[in-house]
Amino acid sequence: MTLFEDVKAAFNEGLRQFELIMAENEEEYHISEVYNGGGIGKVIHGDNLSLMINMIRQGMSGSLQLIYVDPPFFSNEKYQASVRIISERIGAADILRIGAYDDRWSRGLREYLTMLTVRFLLMRELLSDRGCLWVHLDWHVVHYVKIIMDEIFGADNFINEVVWTYKSGGANKRSFARKHDNLLFYAKGKEYLFKTQKEKSYNREYKPYRFKGIEEFCDDMGWYTLVNMKDVWSIDMVGRTSVERSGYATQKPEKLLERIIKSCSDEGDLCADFFAGSGTLGAVCRKLGRKWIMCDESRLSVSCQIERLGRQGECFDVERFEPEICENRGEIILSFKDNRIALEQYTVKIMDDKKGECLDVKAIELIKKYLEGDSLSLVKFWSVDFDYDGRVHRADKIMKRGETSCETDEFSAGDKISVCGYDVMGNRFFAVIRAD
Repeated sequence: MTLFEDVKAAFNEGLRQFELIMAENEEEYHISEVYNGGGIGKVIHGDNLSLMINMIRQGMSGSLQLIYVDPPFFSNEKYQASVRIISERIGAADILRIGAYDDRWSRGLREYLTMLTVRFLLMRELLSDRGCLWVHLDWHVVHYVKIIMDEIFGADNFINEVVWTYKSGGANKRSFARKHDNLLFYAKGKEYLFKTQKEKSYNREYKPYRFKGIEEFCDDMGWYTLVNMKDVWSIDMVGRTSVERSGYATQKPEKLLERIIKSCSDEGDLCADFFAGSGTLGAVCRKLGRKWIMCDESRLSVSCQIERLGRQGECFDVERFEPEICENRGEIILSFKDNRIALEQYTVKIMDDKKGECLDVKAIELIKKYLEGDSLSLVKFWSVDFDYDGRVHRADKIMKRGETSCETDEFSAGDKISVCGYDVMGNRFFAVIRAD
């Protein structure tokens, strides 16, 4: 089968799956709400296909103004996140490398494109009439995906291919260095929302032109005018020392998402990212006053999102699909004395995972070292609900890494107090004690 035939077969199979989904009349998928923060955002742990089907069955067709997705690139690589573990107790500091996601496809291009096709069809159903979809890819398959997107959205609704260029990565002695990604920008219909953004255009030799009717400005580099933003964006990647950096593989910069969100949505609009990774969309939507939904099936990804948004003071909900990928792998031992809740000891199941989050031998030995010497150093963050209702954990207080106790008088005798947190590998733990 030729590559063109693969693309055609993948589209037809994705369309067939979509038609079957839309023809089914099944009950809604079960969602377990594990944290209600009362905010305007949702972090959802589970398969994005199940989530989008559930959203449609809940009557959310046409509810999304903007969807940005950064799916796997068909790179045939496994990606790792780097997490730093520090323990003063045992005088150790190490970098733990843990699988973030697996971008290898056993059945090749057809399997990958079928996966995307059915999801793009569901995304189109969820977009409002003025809505837009941005798909973030690179040289591996962007040309094949554009053919599929033209079929789904119509070639006339293709708006732009934005090129994001950067300095890092891509070195190769047998080709020019690959220093850009491709973002396909499609509208659902002709009356789509778009707001032109401006950028600096520096004058030749950075000197003033003094043309009549042309407004000029000056900064440290020299004189410039403001022009409509072009379709090539030069934005730095998230550096190792950046305050944005989470350690999650293939994290995208906030400045990139800021341009997209400002261009295609208004304050109060609902935006979504169904391959949410480190949570950049939610972080930027929070700053720009948009509502948001983020979904990922990786435990590591979800823990990064919760920590990142919690650190920024964002209020949001956390929901979970499919218990088999969302089980509590961690176990925490707590103590409660003199109005103080303290973490005493942490244990965790160490196992391989089909979602690409497996630990190699070196990582397992590293985790065992800290479990034996200072198990609490593996706790990434945790939160406390001082009046747990037996169903939904509400984080009244969030403790960051290194904080092992919490003092408070926000409870009454007999209240149930729940503690929920994540370790550095993305494993969730949950425990309940009684305030007696």
